[in-house]
Amino acid sequence: MKYIIVGLGNFGSTLAIRLTEMGHEVFGVDARFEIVEQLKNKISHVIAVDTSKASAYGNLPIKDTDAVVVAIGEDVGASIITTALMKQHNARQIISRSINSVHLAVLESMGIDIIFNPEQIAANMFAKQLEMKGVEESFELADNCSILEIRVPDRYLGKKVGDVDFESIFNIRLLAIKYYEEKKNFLGMRSQKSTVNMYISDDHIFTKRDILVMMGELKSFENMIGKEIRD
Repeated sequence: MKYIIVGLGNFGSTLAIRLTEMGHEVFGVDARFEIVEQLKNKISHVIAVDTSKASAYGNLPIKDTDAVVVAIGEDVGASIITTALMKQHNARQIISRSINSVHLAVLESMGIDIIFNPEQIAANMFAKQLEMKGVEESFELADNCSILEIRVPDRYLGKKVGDVDFESIFNIRLLAIKYYEEKKNFLGMRSQKSTVNMYISDDHIFTKRDILVMMGELKSFENMIGKEIRD
């Protein structure tokens, strides 16, 4: 897929680099020439333009891009203007970062597809990882349902999937098993790329590289973590 990432601060640059490593074509955009120079060998394409100015948009491949991420992190005015101009240029999908509640309200009134706050997302995920040892990632689907990625507890290593009934013991469903492999992207850069096995055989033997993708209530995970991972 093709992405335009506008705003190459800590979050925007990390996102752009990661998407490039995953094999996507990324256009990183920032008004600061020195930032662009630092990232030119890490992102597919980088360009120094001020997206709060209408004249900048002739240099951007908006029509050929699957999604635009407005990741500007401090200047609310520049973020709103950039988002409005991207919308005016008929970007297929606009994903915008909100900095505060007023900014969020403005973006919502503009009808933006996806609005996110990376600090809030990261804080929620990190809080769960601190509270529950062994948790790699967490996604809250609703108040009573979360999806967590958990390293295989030591006591299950070497056991078969069919020998461990997470659902009857903890009321948690095993959805998939994820693991990482080192691969090269189209730029020849090495990266760790994830693979997910959604069709799990009962004969699969748990190994240290396995990450369990599981769904259930948070209290059920807390019971499992307390009994299985912290021991």
